[in-house]
Order: sequence, then C-alpha cells, then structure tokens
Amino acid sequence: MLSARSLFGISFLVTSRAAAQTCPLSAAANNHEKDGFTGTPASTMAQTIKYLGQEEAQHIDEELFSEYGFSVDQLMELAGLSCATAIGRAYPITSLLKARPSLLVICGPGNNGGDGLVCARHLKLFGYEPTILYPKRPDKPLFQGLTTQCQKMEIPFLTEMPEAAAIDEAYDLVVDAIFGFSFKGAVREPFGSILDALKKTTAPIASIDIPSADAGGSESNMVLTIEL
Repeated sequence: MLSARSLFGISFLVTSRAAAQTCPLSAAANNHEKDGFTGTPASTMAQTIKYLGQEEAQHIDEELFSEYGFSVDQLMELAGLSCATAIGRAYPITSLLKARPSLLVICGPGNNGGDGLVCARHLKLFGYEPTILYPKRPDKPLFQGLTTQCQKMEIPFLTEMPEAAAIDEAYDLVVDAIFGFSFKGAVREPFGSILDALKKTTAPIASIDIPSADAGGSESNMVLTIEL
C-alpha cells in the first residue's frame, strides 16, 4: 500500500479522451518556470504507473489528517495546485486549439469542488482562461473564501451548464471537479443533467480523483495513475 509519505509532492488526475497523465509536482513546476508548460505531450510522459483504489485513497487521506497533522484547507490547496500543474503538463497552452486557452471547471458541492476552485485559480496564474460552474455552494467559510479568491482574480462564474455543443465550441478542456473518490449515493440535480451533458461533449475532460460519472460505486474504465 502506498503511504502518505510517498504521495508528498505528487500530483494526480484522470483524463478522458486523452492519455491518463500524472507528473511529480516539483518537476512540473520547474518545467513551468523554464518553458511555460510547453513540454512533452501527456501520451509520452507516464513511465512508472501505480494504481490507487478508493480504499487506498481514503486511507491516505486519513493518514494525512491523523498522523501528519494536515488540515482540510492545506490538502485542498496542495491538491488543486497539483492538478493544475498536471493539467499544464498534459495540455500545454501551445497545444490548445482555441485562440484563447479556455477551460471550463465544473465544481461539485464537496471537497472535490474545493479542489476545483483552487485548481482554477492556479490555472489562471499559469496563463489559462478558466471559467467556473459552481451550482451548489456550501455555506462554509472555506468554500466562500475560495470562491471570493476566484472572483477577485476575475475568473467568470456561469449560472447554468452549457449544452454539449456550446462546450465544444467555447472550451479546449473541461476540468471535472464534481465528485471525488469518497462520493456515495444517488446523483442529484443539477449534477445528473451536468453529467449527461459531459457524456455528449467531445472536448477532453480532466477529472480530479476519478471521473464523476463513475463515482458512487459504479465500475470505472479509467484509472488514477501516479508517476513516482
């Protein structure tokens, strides 16, 4: 079993309609400083791949909280930054087809959505143009603060989910930060309709933790990969 120690400094996300991509945070950050995320495409990056299941991911979360003394906001900041870094490596700005490097970040009501807000903030700093859909916002200071930070950075928020064709027209990439590996139960609206729209889009989708359409116990044909 992977320990929390082995995950320090490692970013992870799952991509669909493209090769699964992960990269060490420090290496990706160094590459960003050197060439603005214009490195090797995602399909050639992964060399050593490990597989992280739901129970193992939950165990690592518990270990980080109980043994290492991390707080929720610390882990959320690390996760969001790591995923933004991995996206920068998997989808460098120079590889995107739109005139502006436009990304749609869809955030769910829990911690995975918080990761998405942090990810969007860092993607903005990296030179991307994120837009956020955040339909169910928790009434908690942590999430309110993350929302305010994005608004202060002039990241636009949508009020409703675009149609699949509109997503394909407007965005190079969708970041799925709706449900994480701990999600259980039935999918409620508006997220059922959001997931239906995502199934119809042809734009690449980068999912934080796991694809949200596979959350809640259904079998996934995607894997969460880690390059060590």
